[in-house]
Amino acid sequence: MKKLLLTLLFLAGTLTGLYAQKKERIVYAVKNKDILWFDRYMPEKDYNNITLVFVHGGAFTGGHPDNQKPLAEGMTKLGYQVIVLKYRLYLQGRSFGCETATSEKTKAIYTAMEDVRTATEYFLRNASRYRIDTGKMFIAGSSAGAEAVLNLVYDPYSGRKESAPAHPYKGILSFAGALLDITPLERNKKIPLLLMHGTNDQLVPFATAPHRFCNASDAGWMMMFGSETIFNLYQQAGAPAVLYAYNGKGHEVSNFMFREFEMMDAFMKAVLNNQLNSARYNL
Repeated sequence: MKKLLLTLLFLAGTLTGLYAQKKERIVYAVKNKDILWFDRYMPEKDYNNITLVFVHGGAFTGGHPDNQKPLAEGMTKLGYQVIVLKYRLYLQGRSFGCETATSEKTKAIYTAMEDVRTATEYFLRNASRYRIDTGKMFIAGSSAGAEAVLNLVYDPYSGRKESAPAHPYKGILSFAGALLDITPLERNKKIPLLLMHGTNDQLVPFATAPHRFCNASDAGWMMMFGSETIFNLYQQAGAPAVLYAYNGKGHEVSNFMFREFEMMDAFMKAVLNNQLNSARYNL
């Protein structure tokens, strides 16, 4: 009853702003005291029946779906339904830096993964309600969000009993993301992948390096496998992937989903038409 009351209060507080924001805010889960929701944006006309689910960045300490409006506006103009997730920020008020224990950092990633998984299950149960064609779903993420998305699909916790069932997504769009472990990628089916990353990213490594380039003696030292490493493994396997490597750019590429709409559109349509050609572009 308490959970239901919290949900109703939350919805009542957001309904008045829905029209002005041109979005619909929907609760998909309540976990302990956390009300989890997503913002749903629909094109005004000519819906292409493709849904893009987006997971925002913010180092698992901050970030908010409200800040993703430029992405939603850009992609809905091209006919996409855009869904932006609210997920639990395990490290809110703390740091995702070298001083934070690796166990806490991996727990932050796992918590986000679990929420994205829960949201995905909600979409599948309510596909007709929200006009989701489950054969035309893509998932994207920026920085921490990209880490959550990549690690959801290539789950480093796959030995756990509660590990995820097969996901429905036709492809992944990653903006400055990385994997905790490449072993699941090596052994599992590789779905189409779009990677955008700065070659001089000092937070999330472009290739293989410690996260934030921490020293081995730091409490938060952990290796991560970035876009170049992932792309090279895809190439070796003959799997479909496109890498946009922004030479000399840093972590600002994690925000390029606000501007590279045509590249994103071309990737998703090529995947659905079975016409994606693997390529690396040095920009």
